[in-house]
Amino acid sequence: MDDAELRDLVRAAVVKALGPRDAAAPRPERKPMPEVRRPADPSTVKLAKRVALWNKAELPPPPALAHFKPDLDRASYLARTPARLGVGRAGTRYRTSTLLAFLTDHAAARDAVASEVDPEVMKRLRLVPIHSAARDRSEFLRRPDLGRRLSQESVNLVRKQGVRSPQIQVVAADGLSATALNVNLPLLLPPLLGHLERAGVRLGTPFVISLGRVAAGDEVARLVDAEVLCLIVGERPGLKTAESLGIYVTYMRVPRFTEAMRNVISNIHRGGLVPEEAARQAADLCLKALKERRTGVDIRP
Repeated sequence: MDDAELRDLVRAAVVKALGPRDAAAPRPERKPMPEVRRPADPSTVKLAKRVALWNKAELPPPPALAHFKPDLDRASYLARTPARLGVGRAGTRYRTSTLLAFLTDHAAARDAVASEVDPEVMKRLRLVPIHSAARDRSEFLRRPDLGRRLSQESVNLVRKQGVRSPQIQVVAADGLSATALNVNLPLLLPPLLGHLERAGVRLGTPFVISLGRVAAGDEVARLVDAEVLCLIVGERPGLKTAESLGIYVTYMRVPRFTEAMRNVISNIHRGGLVPEEAARQAADLCLKALKERRTGVDIRP
């Protein structure tokens, strides 16, 4: 018996056992199998998911995803941020417009680092100009320690013109972006001083430090024996924030000072925290520091 005969024999036996099929006979309805959801292994999920698993509750989406609307088009999201999102490519390279925008922003950041305080703007704001121990911008960038202390001439000027023992001493410094100071300080300083004056606190003589870093403001506050220092400084420029200011509020009358004793308000510019709102927040923080006699991580929320 060859293979063909064997197959025919098996087929005949199967047909005999099953019987002939009627094509018109109704077929039984197939019901979908119920979905079987296996519980997740608690050792493979984070604590929040494990708690939700134990309580048999659904975990809500993160806040960032809760507002995500996939039906919006690309332009809607690009209009909400200055970040470079979805810039695309031309072949293996950036598009010409993308590259030119990048080079423009990078040049603006470099110019901000090399910029200088505008004396006319500071004069209109009635700020007394002083200088750090750095002789020029190049030395200021190479020697951060010199930007943290005042020159001897400036020390003498602060002692001569500064109001003694003020409750709040306001100091401005160019930091790494004098452009930020020139653009935003006229919008920030008047409302800040106005808030503090209406609160009835004793203010010191406002100074502006050229080539100054944050610690240079500490020296001004110590020279006049100020209780609270409010330092306004130009922040390190980025590709979209070459005009950003930061405000450091520090309670100075402490036996031992650490950097954790500062409070910071940052990203102050027209595309971030607007100067007028930053002035209100800084004034509230200064008054709170006066009341609680502390700042930084020790201040009450």
